[in-house]
Amino acid sequence: MVGKIVNHLNSINSFSKKIIVFTSIISFMLCACGVGIIFYDASIGSTITLHTIGSTFIYTAIVLFAQFVVGSLVIDFFKAIIESD
Repeated sequence: MVGKIVNHLNSINSFSKKIIVFTSIISFMLCACGVGIIFYDASIGSTITLHTIGSTFIYTAIVLFAQFVVGSLVIDFFKAIIESD
């Protein structure tokens, strides 16, 4: 089962792989900023504004990653269909 998933992920074209890698890096940085803001908020005293900003950064990182991964897989799928004709 895992082998099939790995084989399909290895067959993705290079453009889609670059999108996934770039988005992973950006999402990790956004998530790290959000966690840093939340830790900073906890250390200075709780303010709802900083906690909300940190939570929004983390939420945005997860949504951004998911959208770009799905988008790159759709691009790969349609490219495979176009090239098979």
